[in-house]
Amino acid sequence: MNKISDKTKGDKTKQNLIDAGMELFGEHGFTATGTRMIVQKAGVNISAIQYYFGGKEGLYRAVIEHIAERIGSHINPLAEEIKVEFEKGGKSRETAAVCIEKAVRGLLNMMIKSREARKWALIVMREQAIPTPAFDILYDSVMAKAHGLLSRIIAAGACIEPDSDEACLRAHAVIGSVLGFLSAKETVFRRLGTAEYTKEHFRILDVLLPAMAVSSFNAEADGAAK
Repeated sequence: MNKISDKTKGDKTKQNLIDAGMELFGEHGFTATGTRMIVQKAGVNISAIQYYFGGKEGLYRAVIEHIAERIGSHINPLAEEIKVEFEKGGKSRETAAVCIEKAVRGLLNMMIKSREARKWALIVMREQAIPTPAFDILYDSVMAKAHGLLSRIIAAGACIEPDSDEACLRAHAVIGSVLGFLSAKETVFRRLGTAEYTKEHFRILDVLLPAMAVSSFNAEADGAAK
């Protein structure tokens, strides 16, 4: 009984540290976040970080692994569903349009509508801007696969080579059109006179962002460069 109790207590302590680290690393960055700040936020003993994670670096890696697992739990099933639908439809332009709409709505649901994402969004954005060695965890576990699939779908819709730089950049542009509503939300909140997106805002985005993604199929890269 005591062993079970100790394990439960240990699991709770580890999760409290991960939750505290997720908030503080996101707000202050890795370097500016001290271990005392973390244990105070988590409500645990100062020795707990060393005991459970081997130090601050180990805790940060655990935080990134936790985030990757949570993102993967949303993205991976959706990506597999979209991949099956895309291949079943013969990778046609029409199927690509349906799949890109589904992908954009999935990204919108996960990153913008979900309150859970707000817990780790700042860390993900920091890792994108100034990557640490831990970025490999995010990239290898979820980002590379999802980005690659999106590139192939957009390539089919735009009639370009799926492994081309253009396909990759188009995919990133579509992702950016969604994530801008997270990374630059303060500007739009002030323009809207609100502190949160409302149901009506989401209704508009549910229509607007997928439509923009499909319309990007017709964008002429050569013409845009002139």
